Amino acid sequence: MKSIFKKYSLVALAATTMALSADAQESRTSYFMQTASFRHQMNPALLDTPYKSLVLGNINVGTTGNVGLGNFIYKLDGNPKYAYTTFLNPSISASDFLSQIDDKNRMDLYVNMNVFSFAFKGFGGMNVLEVNLRSNTNLTLPYEFFEFAKTAGMKKAYHLEDISMRSTNYAELALGHARDINDKLRVGAKLKVLVGAAYADLNVDRMDINMNGDAWSINANTEIKAAIMDSQLEFENANKNAPDGRRRIKDIDEVAFGLPGMGLAIDLGAAYKITDDLTVSLGITDLGMMSWKQTKTASSAGEYTFDGFDSFRVNGTDKTVDRLGPQLEGIGDDLEEMFSVYYDGEEKVNQMLAATVNAGVEYALPFYNKLRFGALYTGRINGVYSWHQGMISANYRPSKWFEINANTSISSTGTSFGGALSMNLGLFKLYVGADRVFGDVSKEFIPIENMNGQVNVGLTLPF
Repeated sequence: MKSIFKKYSLVALAATTMALSADAQESRTSYFMQTASFRHQMNPALLDTPYKSLVLGNINVGTTGNVGLGNFIYKLDGNPKYAYTTFLNPSISASDFLSQIDDKNRMDLYVNMNVFSFAFKGFGGMNVLEVNLRSNTNLTLPYEFFEFAKTAGMKKAYHLEDISMRSTNYAELALGHARDINDKLRVGAKLKVLVGAAYADLNVDRMDINMNGDAWSINANTEIKAAIMDSQLEFENANKNAPDGRRRIKDIDEVAFGLPGMGLAIDLGAAYKITDDLTVSLGITDLGMMSWKQTKTASSAGEYTFDGFDSFRVNGTDKTVDRLGPQLEGIGDDLEEMFSVYYDGEEKVNQMLAATVNAGVEYALPFYNKLRFGALYTGRINGVYSWHQGMISANYRPSKWFEINANTSISSTGTSFGGALSMNLGLFKLYVGADRVFGDVSKEFIPIENMNGQVNVGLTLPF
Protein backbone atom coordinates (compact mmCIF):
# COMPACT_ATOMS: atom_id res chain seq x y z
CA MET A 1 0.00 0.00 0.00
CA LYS A 2 1.37 3.39 -0.97
CA SER A 3 0.39 6.45 1.02
CA ILE A 4 -0.26 9.88 -0.37
CA PHE A 5 3.08 10.89 1.18
CA LYS A 6 4.93 8.24 -0.81
CA LYS A 7 2.93 8.75 -3.97
CA TYR A 8 3.50 12.50 -3.97
CA SER A 9 7.21 11.82 -3.63
CA LEU A 10 7.17 9.26 -6.42
CA VAL A 11 5.15 11.44 -8.75
CA ALA A 12 7.42 14.40 -8.02
CA LEU A 13 10.52 12.36 -8.82
CA ALA A 14 8.91 10.86 -11.91
CA ALA A 15 7.92 14.29 -13.13
CA THR A 16 11.46 15.46 -12.52
CA THR A 17 12.88 12.55 -14.47
CA MET A 18 10.50 13.30 -17.33
CA ALA A 19 11.43 16.98 -16.98
CA LEU A 20 7.87 18.22 -16.71
CA SER A 21 9.51 21.23 -15.29
CA ALA A 22 10.06 23.76 -12.49
CA ASP A 23 12.47 26.40 -11.19
CA ALA A 24 15.63 26.44 -13.21
CA GLN A 25 19.06 25.15 -12.31
CA GLU A 26 21.16 27.08 -14.81
CA SER A 27 24.85 26.40 -15.37
CA ARG A 28 26.47 29.27 -13.49
CA THR A 29 29.84 28.11 -14.80
CA SER A 30 28.77 29.53 -18.17
CA TYR A 31 27.88 33.00 -16.83
CA PHE A 32 31.17 34.59 -17.94
CA MET A 33 31.71 32.40 -21.04
CA GLN A 34 31.10 34.50 -24.14
CA THR A 35 30.65 31.39 -26.30
CA ALA A 36 27.92 29.87 -24.08
CA SER A 37 24.59 30.33 -25.86
CA PHE A 38 22.27 29.84 -22.87
CA ARG A 39 23.81 32.19 -20.31
CA HIS A 40 20.94 34.60 -20.99
CA GLN A 41 18.83 32.28 -18.80
CA MET A 42 20.68 33.79 -15.81
CA ASN A 43 20.74 37.37 -17.11
CA PRO A 44 18.72 38.30 -20.22
CA ALA A 45 21.16 41.14 -20.99
CA LEU A 46 23.79 38.48 -21.84
CA LEU A 47 21.85 37.49 -24.98
CA ASP A 48 24.30 38.63 -27.68
CA THR A 49 24.71 35.86 -30.29
CA PRO A 50 22.24 34.45 -32.87
CA TYR A 51 21.70 30.68 -32.66
CA LYS A 52 19.07 27.98 -32.89
CA SER A 53 18.59 24.67 -31.09
CA LEU A 54 16.16 21.87 -31.80
CA VAL A 55 14.93 18.98 -29.60
CA LEU A 56 16.74 19.12 -26.26
CA GLY A 57 19.54 21.42 -27.35
CA ASN A 58 20.43 22.13 -23.73
CA ILE A 59 20.12 19.63 -20.85
CA ASN A 60 20.93 20.69 -17.31
CA VAL A 61 20.58 18.45 -14.25
CA GLY A 62 21.77 19.43 -10.78
CA THR A 63 21.54 18.33 -7.17
CA THR A 64 22.45 20.14 -3.98
CA GLY A 65 22.39 19.10 -0.35
CA ASN A 66 24.41 18.54 2.78
CA VAL A 67 23.76 14.77 2.80
CA GLY A 68 23.93 12.04 0.18
CA LEU A 69 22.97 8.45 -0.51
CA GLY A 70 25.92 7.20 1.53
CA ASN A 71 24.42 8.69 4.70
CA PHE A 72 21.40 6.38 4.50
CA ILE A 73 22.44 3.31 2.47
CA TYR A 74 25.20 1.01 3.79
CA LYS A 75 27.12 -1.86 2.28
CA LEU A 76 26.71 -5.21 4.06
CA ASP A 77 30.03 -6.95 4.57
CA GLY A 78 30.10 -10.66 3.80
CA ASN A 79 26.70 -10.69 2.07
CA PRO A 80 27.37 -10.69 -1.69
CA LYS A 81 23.75 -11.50 -2.62
CA TYR A 82 22.16 -8.69 -0.64
CA ALA A 83 24.94 -6.12 -0.60
CA TYR A 84 23.16 -3.01 0.72
CA THR A 85 20.92 -2.07 3.62
CA THR A 86 19.36 1.06 5.11
CA PHE A 87 20.40 2.99 8.19
CA LEU A 88 17.60 1.24 10.13
CA ASN A 89 19.45 -2.07 10.07
CA PRO A 90 20.30 -2.96 13.70
CA SER A 91 23.85 -3.76 12.59
CA ILE A 92 24.36 -0.04 11.83
CA SER A 93 25.43 1.85 14.93
CA ALA A 94 23.09 4.66 15.92
CA SER A 95 26.01 6.82 17.01
CA ASP A 96 27.85 6.27 13.70
CA PHE A 97 24.75 7.09 11.68
CA LEU A 98 23.62 10.13 13.66
CA SER A 99 27.11 11.63 13.76
CA GLN A 100 26.75 12.26 10.00
CA ILE A 101 23.37 13.98 10.28
CA ASP A 102 23.07 17.77 10.56
CA ASP A 103 20.50 19.76 12.51
CA LYS A 104 18.84 20.57 9.17
CA ASN A 105 19.28 18.10 6.31
CA ARG A 106 18.37 19.26 2.82
CA MET A 107 18.28 17.63 -0.58
CA ASP A 108 17.41 19.46 -3.82
CA LEU A 109 16.99 18.18 -7.36
CA TYR A 110 16.80 20.52 -10.36
CA VAL A 111 16.20 19.86 -14.05
CA ASN A 112 16.22 22.40 -16.91
CA MET A 113 15.72 21.09 -20.44
CA ASN A 114 15.47 23.29 -23.51
CA VAL A 115 13.06 21.88 -26.09
CA PHE A 116 13.44 24.66 -28.65
CA SER A 117 15.35 27.94 -28.81
CA PHE A 118 15.80 30.51 -31.57
CA ALA A 119 17.88 33.68 -31.12
CA PHE A 120 18.03 36.29 -33.87
CA LYS A 121 18.87 39.93 -34.57
CA GLY A 122 16.06 42.42 -35.01
CA PHE A 123 14.07 45.28 -33.47
CA GLY A 124 17.27 47.11 -32.61
CA GLY A 125 18.87 44.28 -30.65
CA MET A 126 18.89 40.51 -30.05
CA ASN A 127 15.76 38.43 -29.55
CA VAL A 128 15.09 34.89 -28.34
CA LEU A 129 12.08 32.58 -28.47
CA GLU A 130 12.40 29.40 -26.41
CA VAL A 131 10.44 26.54 -24.87
CA ASN A 132 11.85 24.99 -21.69
CA LEU A 133 10.84 22.17 -19.35
CA ARG A 134 11.81 22.76 -15.73
CA SER A 135 11.64 20.89 -12.45
CA ASN A 136 12.54 21.75 -8.87
CA THR A 137 12.17 19.33 -5.95
CA ASN A 138 13.27 20.29 -2.41
CA LEU A 139 13.27 18.29 0.82
CA THR A 140 14.30 19.29 4.35
CA LEU A 141 14.35 16.98 7.37
CA PRO A 142 15.53 17.82 10.93
CA TYR A 143 18.00 15.78 12.94
CA GLU A 144 15.22 14.69 15.31
CA PHE A 145 13.39 12.88 12.49
CA PHE A 146 16.33 10.50 11.98
CA GLU A 147 16.98 10.28 15.70
CA PHE A 148 13.42 9.03 16.26
CA ALA A 149 13.56 6.61 13.32
CA LYS A 150 16.85 5.10 14.50
CA THR A 151 16.64 5.26 18.30
CA ALA A 152 12.89 5.07 19.02
CA GLY A 153 12.52 3.66 22.53
CA MET A 154 15.75 5.14 23.92
CA LYS A 155 13.77 8.29 24.73
CA LYS A 156 10.16 8.61 25.82
CA ALA A 157 9.46 11.80 23.89
CA TYR A 158 10.60 13.42 20.63
CA HIS A 159 9.80 16.86 19.27
CA LEU A 160 10.11 17.39 15.49
CA GLU A 161 9.85 20.72 13.66
CA ASP A 162 10.10 22.07 10.12
CA ILE A 163 9.70 18.97 7.94
CA SER A 164 8.97 20.06 4.39
CA MET A 165 8.96 18.85 0.80
CA ARG A 166 8.00 20.74 -2.35
CA SER A 167 8.02 19.78 -6.02
CA THR A 168 7.03 22.17 -8.80
CA ASN A 169 6.94 21.06 -12.44
CA TYR A 170 6.01 23.22 -15.41
CA ALA A 171 6.80 24.22 -18.98
CA GLU A 172 7.61 27.76 -20.05
CA LEU A 173 7.30 29.65 -23.32
CA ALA A 174 9.69 32.62 -23.19
CA LEU A 175 10.23 35.67 -25.39
CA GLY A 176 13.27 37.83 -24.66
CA HIS A 177 14.95 40.96 -25.98
CA ALA A 178 18.36 42.55 -25.27
CA ARG A 179 19.92 45.73 -26.63
CA ASP A 180 22.71 48.24 -26.08
CA ILE A 181 21.57 51.54 -24.57
CA ASN A 182 25.00 53.05 -25.24
CA ASP A 183 28.57 51.81 -25.56
CA LYS A 184 28.67 50.97 -21.85
CA LEU A 185 25.19 49.77 -20.84
CA ARG A 186 23.30 46.74 -22.15
CA VAL A 187 19.87 45.70 -20.84
CA GLY A 188 17.57 42.74 -21.37
CA ALA A 189 14.15 41.41 -20.40
CA LYS A 190 12.19 38.22 -20.90
CA LEU A 191 8.48 37.44 -20.58
CA LYS A 192 7.53 33.84 -19.77
CA VAL A 193 4.17 32.09 -20.00
CA LEU A 194 4.04 29.07 -17.68
CA VAL A 195 1.98 25.88 -17.97
CA GLY A 196 2.04 23.68 -14.86
CA ALA A 197 1.88 19.88 -14.81
CA ALA A 198 2.47 18.91 -11.16
CA TYR A 199 2.78 20.58 -7.78
CA ALA A 200 3.09 19.05 -4.31
CA ASP A 201 3.81 20.77 -1.01
CA LEU A 202 4.20 19.03 2.38
CA ASN A 203 4.72 21.01 5.57
CA VAL A 204 4.95 19.68 9.13
CA ASP A 205 5.16 22.68 11.41
CA ARG A 206 5.53 20.50 14.50
CA MET A 207 5.21 16.86 15.53
CA ASP A 208 5.16 15.81 19.20
CA ILE A 209 5.82 12.08 19.69
CA ASN A 210 5.36 10.48 23.12
CA MET A 211 5.60 6.88 24.33
CA ASN A 212 2.15 5.45 25.08
CA GLY A 213 2.41 1.83 26.20
CA ASP A 214 3.50 -0.31 23.23
CA ALA A 215 2.90 2.46 20.67
CA TRP A 216 3.68 6.12 20.08
CA SER A 217 1.17 8.90 20.50
CA ILE A 218 1.58 11.59 17.83
CA ASN A 219 0.15 15.08 17.84
CA ALA A 220 1.15 16.91 14.67
CA ASN A 221 0.37 19.94 12.57
CA THR A 222 0.72 18.53 9.04
CA GLU A 223 -0.52 20.07 5.78
CA ILE A 224 -0.35 18.75 2.23
CA LYS A 225 -1.32 20.50 -0.99
CA ALA A 226 -1.11 18.82 -4.37
CA ALA A 227 -2.17 19.36 -7.97
CA ILE A 228 -0.70 16.43 -9.89
CA MET A 229 -1.89 16.44 -13.49
CA ASP A 230 -5.48 15.11 -13.51
CA SER A 231 -5.65 12.80 -10.49
CA GLN A 232 -8.22 11.43 -8.05
CA LEU A 233 -7.82 10.35 -4.43
CA GLU A 234 -8.42 6.94 -2.84
CA PHE A 235 -9.57 6.87 0.77
CA GLU A 236 -9.26 4.46 3.70
CA ASN A 237 -12.21 2.63 5.22
CA ALA A 238 -14.72 4.72 7.13
CA ASN A 239 -13.45 3.38 10.48
CA LYS A 240 -10.22 5.32 9.87
CA ASN A 241 -11.97 8.67 9.41
CA ALA A 242 -11.01 11.60 11.62
CA PRO A 243 -13.19 12.43 14.65
CA ASP A 244 -14.61 15.35 12.68
CA GLY A 245 -15.64 13.01 9.85
CA ARG A 246 -12.91 13.85 7.35
CA ARG A 247 -11.75 10.92 5.26
CA ARG A 248 -8.22 9.60 5.64
CA ILE A 249 -6.28 9.57 2.38
CA LYS A 250 -4.82 6.26 1.30
CA ASP A 251 -3.48 6.83 -2.19
CA ILE A 252 -3.56 8.85 -5.39
CA ASP A 253 -5.70 7.02 -7.90
CA GLU A 254 -6.20 7.32 -11.67
CA VAL A 255 -3.42 9.77 -12.53
CA ALA A 256 -4.13 11.02 -16.05
CA PHE A 257 -2.71 13.74 -18.27
CA GLY A 258 -3.73 17.22 -17.26
CA LEU A 259 -2.34 20.75 -16.90
CA PRO A 260 -3.62 22.16 -13.62
CA GLY A 261 -1.38 25.23 -13.43
CA MET A 262 -0.91 28.53 -15.28
CA GLY A 263 1.39 31.43 -14.57
CA LEU A 264 3.48 34.37 -15.74
CA ALA A 265 7.04 35.45 -14.95
CA ILE A 266 9.64 37.95 -16.10
CA ASP A 267 13.44 38.07 -16.15
CA LEU A 268 15.35 41.37 -15.98
CA GLY A 269 19.03 42.05 -16.50
CA ALA A 270 21.74 44.60 -17.18
CA ALA A 271 25.48 44.68 -17.87
CA TYR A 272 27.62 47.82 -17.51
CA LYS A 273 31.21 48.37 -18.67
CA ILE A 274 32.99 50.49 -16.08
CA THR A 275 36.15 50.35 -18.20
CA ASP A 276 37.16 48.34 -21.25
CA ASP A 277 38.50 45.68 -18.90
CA LEU A 278 35.95 45.74 -16.05
CA THR A 279 32.24 44.83 -16.39
CA VAL A 280 29.54 44.50 -13.74
CA SER A 281 26.21 42.77 -14.31
CA LEU A 282 22.96 41.97 -12.52
CA GLY A 283 20.19 39.56 -13.43
CA ILE A 284 16.93 38.73 -11.64
CA THR A 285 15.00 35.76 -13.00
CA ASP A 286 11.65 34.07 -12.35
CA LEU A 287 9.82 37.04 -10.89
CA GLY A 288 6.30 35.66 -11.09
CA MET A 289 3.61 33.34 -9.87
CA MET A 290 1.91 30.04 -10.64
CA SER A 291 -1.80 29.48 -10.05
CA TRP A 292 -2.83 25.88 -9.41
CA LYS A 293 -6.53 25.13 -9.83
CA GLN A 294 -8.42 22.39 -7.99
CA THR A 295 -5.49 21.78 -5.62
CA LYS A 296 -6.26 18.90 -3.26
CA THR A 297 -5.57 19.75 0.37
CA ALA A 298 -5.22 17.57 3.46
CA SER A 299 -4.12 17.99 7.07
CA SER A 300 -3.66 16.09 10.31
CA ALA A 301 -6.45 15.61 12.85
CA GLY A 302 -5.58 15.63 16.53
CA GLU A 303 -3.81 12.76 18.28
CA TYR A 304 -3.18 9.33 16.76
CA THR A 305 -0.99 6.28 17.39
CA PHE A 306 2.04 5.01 15.49
CA ASP A 307 3.82 1.66 15.96
CA GLY A 308 7.20 3.05 14.94
CA PHE A 309 9.65 2.03 12.22
CA ASP A 310 9.16 -1.69 12.77
CA SER A 311 8.98 -3.05 9.23
CA PHE A 312 12.69 -3.88 9.02
CA ARG A 313 13.62 -7.54 9.35
CA VAL A 314 17.06 -9.13 9.28
CA ASN A 315 17.56 -12.71 8.00
CA GLY A 316 13.82 -13.32 7.91
CA THR A 317 12.34 -16.50 6.47
CA ASP A 318 11.26 -14.50 3.42
CA LYS A 319 14.69 -13.70 1.99
CA THR A 320 13.36 -10.85 -0.15
CA VAL A 321 13.13 -8.68 2.98
CA ASP A 322 16.93 -8.55 2.99
CA ARG A 323 16.92 -6.77 -0.34
CA LEU A 324 17.13 -3.00 -0.47
CA GLY A 325 13.92 -2.50 -2.46
CA PRO A 326 11.57 -4.18 0.05
CA GLN A 327 13.36 -2.41 2.89
CA LEU A 328 12.62 0.95 1.28
CA GLU A 329 9.02 -0.12 0.68
CA GLY A 330 8.75 -0.95 4.37
CA ILE A 331 10.04 2.50 5.32
CA GLY A 332 7.45 3.99 2.98
CA ASP A 333 4.67 2.04 4.70
CA ASP A 334 5.89 3.31 8.06
CA LEU A 335 5.91 6.88 6.76
CA GLU A 336 2.29 6.39 5.69
CA GLU A 337 1.33 5.75 9.29
CA MET A 338 3.57 8.47 10.69
CA PHE A 339 2.18 11.21 8.41
CA SER A 340 -1.55 10.50 8.56
CA VAL A 341 -3.60 13.17 6.77
CA TYR A 342 -7.29 13.72 6.11
CA TYR A 343 -9.00 15.29 3.11
CA ASP A 344 -9.93 18.99 3.42
CA GLY A 345 -11.24 19.55 -0.11
CA GLU A 346 -10.04 21.47 -3.17
CA GLU A 347 -8.93 25.06 -3.49
CA LYS A 348 -7.02 27.37 -5.82
CA VAL A 349 -3.41 27.90 -4.72
CA ASN A 350 -1.22 30.80 -5.84
CA GLN A 351 2.48 29.98 -5.59
CA MET A 352 5.28 32.53 -5.90
CA LEU A 353 8.18 31.27 -8.00
CA ALA A 354 11.66 30.93 -6.54
CA ALA A 355 13.33 34.11 -7.83
CA THR A 356 17.08 34.02 -8.45
CA VAL A 357 19.54 36.92 -8.25
CA ASN A 358 22.87 36.79 -10.13
CA ALA A 359 25.36 39.62 -9.55
CA GLY A 360 28.68 39.42 -11.39
CA VAL A 361 31.98 41.25 -11.80
CA GLU A 362 34.27 40.37 -14.72
CA TYR A 363 37.84 41.54 -15.28
CA ALA A 364 39.92 41.00 -18.43
CA LEU A 365 43.68 41.27 -18.18
CA PRO A 366 44.56 44.52 -20.03
CA PHE A 367 47.76 43.07 -21.44
CA TYR A 368 46.14 39.73 -22.42
CA ASN A 369 42.35 39.97 -22.78
CA LYS A 370 41.99 36.33 -23.75
CA LEU A 371 42.23 35.53 -20.04
CA ARG A 372 39.39 36.86 -17.87
CA PHE A 373 38.42 36.42 -14.24
CA GLY A 374 34.94 36.60 -12.75
CA ALA A 375 33.19 36.67 -9.40
CA LEU A 376 29.50 35.75 -9.20
CA TYR A 377 27.02 35.88 -6.34
CA THR A 378 23.84 33.79 -6.72
CA GLY A 379 20.92 33.86 -4.32
CA ARG A 380 17.78 31.72 -4.59
CA ILE A 381 14.84 33.36 -2.78
CA ASN A 382 12.59 30.45 -1.89
CA GLY A 383 11.54 30.54 1.76
CA VAL A 384 12.91 27.61 3.76
CA TYR A 385 14.55 26.30 0.57
CA SER A 386 16.58 29.48 -0.04
CA TRP A 387 20.31 29.24 -0.60
CA HIS A 388 23.29 31.46 -1.50
CA GLN A 389 26.50 30.86 -3.42
CA GLY A 390 29.69 32.73 -4.23
CA MET A 391 31.80 31.65 -7.22
CA ILE A 392 35.14 32.77 -8.63
CA SER A 393 36.17 31.64 -12.10
CA ALA A 394 38.88 31.91 -14.72
CA ASN A 395 37.99 31.92 -18.42
CA TYR A 396 40.46 31.36 -21.24
CA ARG A 397 39.43 32.03 -24.84
CA PRO A 398 42.43 31.78 -27.15
CA SER A 399 40.25 31.84 -30.29
CA LYS A 400 36.65 32.38 -31.39
CA TRP A 401 36.00 28.65 -31.62
CA PHE A 402 37.34 27.53 -28.25
CA GLU A 403 36.79 28.58 -24.61
CA ILE A 404 37.52 26.85 -21.30
CA ASN A 405 36.52 27.68 -17.73
CA ALA A 406 37.58 26.58 -14.24
CA ASN A 407 35.87 27.71 -11.06
CA THR A 408 35.36 27.13 -7.36
CA SER A 409 32.38 28.09 -5.24
CA ILE A 410 31.22 28.25 -1.63
CA SER A 411 27.53 27.82 -0.90
CA SER A 412 25.02 26.97 1.81
CA THR A 413 25.82 23.28 1.22
CA GLY A 414 29.63 23.40 1.06
CA THR A 415 32.56 23.99 -1.27
CA SER A 416 32.68 22.65 -4.82
CA PHE A 417 34.75 22.82 -7.99
CA GLY A 418 33.58 23.02 -11.58
CA GLY A 419 34.59 23.72 -15.15
CA ALA A 420 33.37 23.89 -18.73
CA LEU A 421 34.44 23.55 -22.33
CA SER A 422 32.81 25.34 -25.26
CA MET A 423 33.71 24.71 -28.90
CA ASN A 424 32.35 26.30 -32.06
CA LEU A 425 32.90 23.63 -34.72
CA GLY A 426 31.36 25.47 -37.64
CA LEU A 427 28.18 23.50 -38.25
CA PHE A 428 27.38 23.39 -34.53
CA LYS A 429 28.49 24.70 -31.15
CA LEU A 430 29.07 22.21 -28.30
CA TYR A 431 29.05 23.05 -24.60
CA VAL A 432 29.90 20.65 -21.76
CA GLY A 433 30.20 21.86 -18.19
CA ALA A 434 29.62 21.24 -14.51
CA ASP A 435 29.15 23.71 -11.64
CA ARG A 436 29.79 20.93 -9.13
CA VAL A 437 31.72 17.85 -10.17
CA PHE A 438 30.02 14.65 -9.01
CA GLY A 439 32.01 12.49 -6.60
CA ASP A 440 31.23 8.83 -6.09
CA VAL A 441 27.85 7.82 -7.53
CA SER A 442 25.74 4.68 -7.43
CA LYS A 443 25.00 2.62 -10.53
CA GLU A 444 21.85 4.76 -10.86
CA PHE A 445 24.13 7.88 -10.87
CA ILE A 446 22.84 9.04 -7.46
CA PRO A 447 25.53 10.98 -5.53
CA ILE A 448 26.76 8.88 -2.61
CA GLU A 449 28.77 11.20 -0.38
CA ASN A 450 26.66 14.35 -0.80
CA MET A 451 24.07 15.79 -3.14
CA ASN A 452 26.30 18.46 -4.67
CA GLY A 453 26.61 17.68 -8.35
CA GLN A 454 25.57 19.23 -11.66
CA VAL A 455 26.10 18.60 -15.35
CA ASN A 456 25.15 20.65 -18.41
CA VAL A 457 25.36 19.59 -22.06
CA GLY A 458 24.33 21.94 -24.87
CA LEU A 459 24.32 21.76 -28.65
CA THR A 460 23.31 24.75 -30.78
CA LEU A 461 23.50 25.65 -34.46
CA PRO A 462 24.98 29.03 -35.46
CA PHE A 463 22.47 31.29 -37.19
